[in-house]
Amino acid sequence: MNISTDLDQISPVYDKAKAGYEWWYFDGMSNDGVYSFVIIFYHDNPFSTKKIKELLKDDRTYKNHPAVSVSVYENNKPVYYSFLEFESNAFHWDKNDLRLTIENLSVQYSLSEGKFELELNLDQELPSGHRIKGNIAGTGSLPSAQLIESDSEDNHLWNLILPVMDIEADLSMDGKRGEKRLKFTGKGYHDHNIGNEPMKESFRDWYWGRYHFRDFTLVYYLMQKNTEREFKAWLIDSNNESILEKFNTADLSYYSRNWFGLNSARKIDLTKGEVIVNINCKDKIDDGPFYQRFIGNSVIKYNGQVNAAHGISEYIFPKNIYKRLFWPLVHMRLRYLKEEPHWVQKSRLLYPWTW
Repeated sequence: MNISTDLDQISPVYDKAKAGYEWWYFDGMSNDGVYSFVIIFYHDNPFSTKKIKELLKDDRTYKNHPAVSVSVYENNKPVYYSFLEFESNAFHWDKNDLRLTIENLSVQYSLSEGKFELELNLDQELPSGHRIKGNIAGTGSLPSAQLIESDSEDNHLWNLILPVMDIEADLSMDGKRGEKRLKFTGKGYHDHNIGNEPMKESFRDWYWGRYHFRDFTLVYYLMQKNTEREFKAWLIDSNNESILEKFNTADLSYYSRNWFGLNSARKIDLTKGEVIVNINCKDKIDDGPFYQRFIGNSVIKYNGQVNAAHGISEYIFPKNIYKRLFWPLVHMRLRYLKEEPHWVQKSRLLYPWTW
């Protein structure tokens, strides 16, 4: 894994391998823990069955597959979900204005007095009649490019642009529970991922997550590669300025298998000297044949004090993306805009069952 906190690597990579992938990831949770969201902008969507088919045909006319996924949760339950894949020309990056646009969805970046700011603008209506409109603003101290550095021959780059940021959301939503105005403040996280080969070639599975405590943030990842296990975790101060603690080992336990055969650990324990971290992946908020997302609890004993936080943990088993047995389920959730929507996506009653 190549790891960075370098703002210069925020731009899209247009010359990556066509079998590769790229996304910009944003998440956040309200201060009271009631609301949370995960929003991902893709330059090339690794979950696209269209992309996989084109690669299998060795299509010389291959173009990237931009997409946007939006998930909103209330009390650890999904209340809005969309996954839209657009045509190649819908993606645009303005390097001068630092603005990423996919159709009418956008991310605007800006630097101001040592602060790195962003604004997500959402405006979409689904065939089911569900819709969301509004913005999410994020502000954080920009980490130095040397805060976290790890160079390797790996084909995956993980750029932790903002390990922690303050967020403010103002969204009008017609979701699973009807029309609602969501206004909240909280803490969030933002990163940028690039791969030069399919994920299944880089690793067998991948755990990662982040938990915002009062005075610091925990970010971790664990990759099971073909020949080795790679793990790292950091306690990062609340200003993104320094690494307070670094962990290189983890213990996984309490494995649980879902309906699709995914067998993931629900408990992750980290120890370094007198520092002890427990992560419990408690509430499953997204569950599928190759990907899971959890709202978790973390407790840490640090400097003689015990701290607790809620956060988001995730797990992916990329080999299953290529199993055609699961593709009908993918097509219920993932909308290809240049095609007629799946009949389930048209139903206000049935489509939320796929969330």
